[in-house]
Amino acid sequence: MKKILLLTALIMQVSACKNDDFFDLERPVQSPWTKLSEFDRAVVGPYAWLFSKGDWGNVYNYWYLYKNAIADDVAWATPGDGTWGWYRDTEANKAWTDDIFNTSYSAISSVNDAIQFVDDAGGTPFPNMTAEDKQYNLDRIVGELYFIRGFAYYMLATTFCTAYVPGGPNDAKQIPLRVKKATDYQDASNPKMGTVQEIWDQILADFEKAQQLLPERFVTGKMHASYQAGRANKFAAAAMLSRAHFAMGNYPKALEFASFVIDKNGGDYDLSEDPIQAFNKSTLARGKETIMYIPSYDITFGKQNLHSTCFSNMFQKTVCTWTATHMDYQTLKRIGWMQNAKTDTTIGIAARRDKRFSQLCFVREPANVPTAQRVPGRFYETRVNLTWRTIVADKAARGPGAGYTNVPQIRLAEMYLTRAICAFKAGDKKQAAADLNIVRKRAWDARVAGVAYESSGSLATEGNITEQMISDERLIEMFCEGDRIDYLRALKTAVGNGDRGSGTTPYTSQAFVWPVPVVEKSLNQGYQ
Repeated sequence: MKKILLLTALIMQVSACKNDDFFDLERPVQSPWTKLSEFDRAVVGPYAWLFSKGDWGNVYNYWYLYKNAIADDVAWATPGDGTWGWYRDTEANKAWTDDIFNTSYSAISSVNDAIQFVDDAGGTPFPNMTAEDKQYNLDRIVGELYFIRGFAYYMLATTFCTAYVPGGPNDAKQIPLRVKKATDYQDASNPKMGTVQEIWDQILADFEKAQQLLPERFVTGKMHASYQAGRANKFAAAAMLSRAHFAMGNYPKALEFASFVIDKNGGDYDLSEDPIQAFNKSTLARGKETIMYIPSYDITFGKQNLHSTCFSNMFQKTVCTWTATHMDYQTLKRIGWMQNAKTDTTIGIAARRDKRFSQLCFVREPANVPTAQRVPGRFYETRVNLTWRTIVADKAARGPGAGYTNVPQIRLAEMYLTRAICAFKAGDKKQAAADLNIVRKRAWDARVAGVAYESSGSLATEGNITEQMISDERLIEMFCEGDRIDYLRALKTAVGNGDRGSGTTPYTSQAFVWPVPVVEKSLNQGYQ
């Protein structure tokens, strides 16, 4: 019924616009931005579209939740439930993948309108602004607009497009490429369909423009006060350029931009704090490693997507009883956290000495343990199918404000691990080991280990480092943040099937590509 109503509404909207004269009004609608101080709203709107749509509708969270489900590092706690696509049944439309598509294009449309407003005025839409206003506000806002459009296309490309193949044709046309405001009915209903190559080229172009225009940091008294609340800056744009080049298999460029973020940030970001500090801020604050975040602490902006609990331990301030995933048993064995959870419940020293295990994961005991044998203070599953100990992510709602806790979107640890794998592939094992050690040392609990990291057998060296070591470290660091499937597709390697069965799936498989909404296919002439 919901889809029928939506289709009807869209048909009415398109029908109302069939007369091309609609686009040539005698008195066109006036711009909503009459002065520079109002133009900040031009970017606040698209931020809200992507990152804040209410309790159950945060598109950014949906985007990474679906990614969590199809990766190789999670097992499914609710057999038969296909809501999040764990079965990789990506031929079927899901309610919230449609939301990702529609909302991303709403944000893109809003951005295109604002960029065209500036372009139509020759880059000077507010003639009375000072040089300082242009530097600190107009250029910043335009930079954010390009960043948001690039981010929206990045989400779309990694959800609805086949993986980029270096040296391949990359000529599949799967999503529209809109970079200008529609001028007539034909333009609106028959947009250019971008090839995979064109979509990724546009992502790069947008983030390059954003990096050029964005400031390095908030300047009090010069910029709109809201800019300090987790929004994109030059380093966020560089981080996204690193991600985009990595996704395209251009590892030298991915390394270059990761290095810019790591080495040129002037001390704004580092890994000096415990891992939990990126996930427990319920005020206008960030962890030292957090480069960009959603300010969910702000009740006017919106709290965390409550669906995030499907892939994390907490629902608000209580343990969630319907968390859909837990760490895959093969993964647990490979990283040394549990040897065989179905026969041996021992948590290994590799887990116990890792602060990411103690701070950002949660152990759930089997449902079939008799009441008389249950240990006080532990959580026992209520779902009878979970008869083994499980380990789940515990990254959502971790601040004192529970759902009103900021959501980190880009963290410095990711940049170190990207540089590590890119350096390794370039043959620079010394750099790869150095970066891996920085991430590992931050997570090392010497009190539990009984030895300093530098003196331990876990120290990576030029002689012992492997690609698997780097990849496993990234899996632990980024667990249930939507990174794993994108990482494997970026490495151009087959994706393990995990608990789904033996074997692997090619990174180019349609199993990792979601269908565009049915309504879009029916109304958009580009699909016909």
